Amino acid sequence: MTRSEQTESFVRATIRIVESVETSDDPEHFHTGPDYDVYEVTVEFGPESAFLAWFGQDNEYDLCRVGDTCQFIDLGGDAPEDGEVIELTFEDFFPRWLDMSVRIAQAKIHSMSRKAIAQLDHA
Repeated sequence: MTRSEQTESFVRATIRIVESVETSDDPEHFHTGPDYDVYEVTVEFGPESAFLAWFGQDNEYDLCRVGDTCQFIDLGGDAPEDGEVIELTFEDFFPRWLDMSVRIAQAKIHSMSRKAIAQLDHA
């Protein structure tokens, strides 16, 4: 299916499992942390950075984004199926992205104000 055939879709992404990490007693590959799966989200079309930023904050699987990459770690939530596709229209995506962006901006403002107040207290 080409992009022109998907006129309703604004953004489309596929989730793939990359690696499954399990606890091990093998001295060469010793890992004592929790089991987790690594997923990669590939944005096939649409605004990649906006989608990954939104998905990193508000995905239904509680996956945690690894830095600014397209990889996510599952630490025990509901796991997506390998090859699962997320497809959103502009009307679905934009309000969700905007809400997430507003919450992040509010958190940054809150953090800056707390730092400024703390500096005033120590001045």
